[in-house]
Amino acid sequence: MLIENGCLTQVENADIRNGVFVVPDGIREIYDWAFRKCPSPRKIIFSAGASYFGGFDWPFAHCHELEYFEVEEGNQEFSAEDGVLFDRSKSSLFCCPAKKSGGSYRIPDGVMDIDNCAFQGCLGLTEIIIPSTVTFIGDWAFDGCFGLKVLCLPQQIRTKSLGDFIFRGCVSLAEMTVPNGVELIGWGAFQGCASLKYISFPGTVRWIREDAFRGCDSLSGILFRGPPQQWEKITIEEGNEALTAAQKVYPKGTL
Repeated sequence: MLIENGCLTQVENADIRNGVFVVPDGIREIYDWAFRKCPSPRKIIFSAGASYFGGFDWPFAHCHELEYFEVEEGNQEFSAEDGVLFDRSKSSLFCCPAKKSGGSYRIPDGVMDIDNCAFQGCLGLTEIIIPSTVTFIGDWAFDGCFGLKVLCLPQQIRTKSLGDFIFRGCVSLAEMTVPNGVELIGWGAFQGCASLKYISFPGTVRWIREDAFRGCDSLSGILFRGPPQQWEKITIEEGNEALTAAQKVYPKGTL
């Protein structure tokens, strides 16, 4: 493996033994695409002395066969539960392995942050349940979850935005209720969600970024939980023709 000043920049074939890669003591960061030149490990173990790898969005890109994270006892930065990687306090969910099985996954109560790319490419998940404790969901968080049919976003969730490319390529997702309080729908947020037929927006939405609904050719119905005049004030950038063409429905008493 290649290590520069405590940063793991590249993993080699010989570093993966029987499908397992161990992040050694002293590693402070893992660069994006560090696993690009080796077969995907099935398990990644964080040694007791491995520390925070922040600053990069795709440290486990190319780990398409990854099934499990494990953290050695005594590690002060990380923890793992059900094979998913968290910070030690389990307030931040760092990464769900791409080949996690089981269909449905419930994020533990108490998690506040879902990191960038946390569920990217998790092809085996059909349902993800998010607790009301979450206040931040990162960009690309569910990008490429082709099998995802149900995503439970609680209405009391305290996030103000749905990030860039957050649901891009979720081709099985048929409907979505955007939680109350959300003001921004990020760039490419639902791009390529070809099965998306119905979406409900809160009256708090103010801005829908470019290409947020590009490729959502099945979109036919929008419930806007606010008055029609408020919908007309929303900034909708280009590349959202599927959204603007869909039929709008407003709650009774707002017309």
